[in-house]
Amino acid sequence: MKIYFFPHSYLRDRHLDTIRCWNSCQVINPELACRARGAQVSEKAALSGSVGRNWRQKLPLVNIKIRPKEAPIDAVIYVWGAVIATGEFIVDLDNPYSLVAYNPSAMTLWRYALSYVLRSKRCVQIRCISEACRAAVGELFGKAVLDKAIVVYPRMTQQVTNVDRLEPGGPRFLFVGTQFLIKGGAELLEAFRLVRLKIPCAQLDLVTHLSEEYASLAQQEGVQIHKANLSRSEIWSKFMRNSDVLVHPSYMESFGMVVLEAISHGLAVVANDVYAHREMVLDGENGFLLEPPVHYWSGVLAGPLFLNQFDAGNYIKRIDKTAYVKKLADAMVAVAEDPARLLSYRQKSCTYFTQMMGHRPRIEHER
Repeated sequence: MKIYFFPHSYLRDRHLDTIRCWNSCQVINPELACRARGAQVSEKAALSGSVGRNWRQKLPLVNIKIRPKEAPIDAVIYVWGAVIATGEFIVDLDNPYSLVAYNPSAMTLWRYALSYVLRSKRCVQIRCISEACRAAVGELFGKAVLDKAIVVYPRMTQQVTNVDRLEPGGPRFLFVGTQFLIKGGAELLEAFRLVRLKIPCAQLDLVTHLSEEYASLAQQEGVQIHKANLSRSEIWSKFMRNSDVLVHPSYMESFGMVVLEAISHGLAVVANDVYAHREMVLDGENGFLLEPPVHYWSGVLAGPLFLNQFDAGNYIKRIDKTAYVKKLADAMVAVAEDPARLLSYRQKSCTYFTQMMGHRPRIEHER
């Protein structure tokens, strides 16, 4: 099989990793992954509190890509979140709404047509990056498409295989997210004040784009703010290797790559129970999952607020999160106040990561 990766203009680290990890004998255009780092949300977009919707997201359209002219006639096109108009293709999904530019109205209109294409012989494989995504594929497109879909977790090398000590002077909490509001950064800063009352030595590093609106909230003992202009390897070496707990109170996720990266480093995790997070965080075993104060998903399908995701930051500002902040603080204390328990949680993250990377789909073309 010859694989031609579709040259999307916006490829993140996990997309580049897919290209790099594929059997090099099959890949026609490996140079697509030569860039050093994947695309990131810009600082301007991150600070705006909203994301501009393009015309594909405003109109109820299917995300259809034209087969690249440069691709050999016998090549299978590997595409992320889209279908190819002609010829054979493999589709990679973080969630099936990417097929309609995250517009649930378009999914209602086109789901049966998409089901037909995905069932066809032209669609060689449907690769879902989580069990949540595969379940959504089944609910939207039916059993025939579900049977064709496989789960292939993002490939990543385990960074820490055993945790036998905690960070000195800790516990040390970590937040990584360019979109401060959508990822729950404001609530984390409020919760951390409560955490320090019970664990005075607690430390918190935030790798993010912080607006002036929250600068005073961030000026508290134990908090350090770091600009989110670092590469993945820099975040790993400077922060994840020197932290105990990732706190990821994100409201909108299609997977949660930072959570996968955290457990690969043997970090305990406190996160919202959103989409695929429960596949990486087992509540009470390697951290805690919290009920978020706002829901964009209804299970694995788009909920009533899903379209609001493009203005999520501004919407989140307006809702009462007092009770949630208290629950977040309590979860952080529960994870970190007992060193023996924290060490156990961190070691279990290592175990769960090993299990995830050992998961092999029914059909696998990677080496």
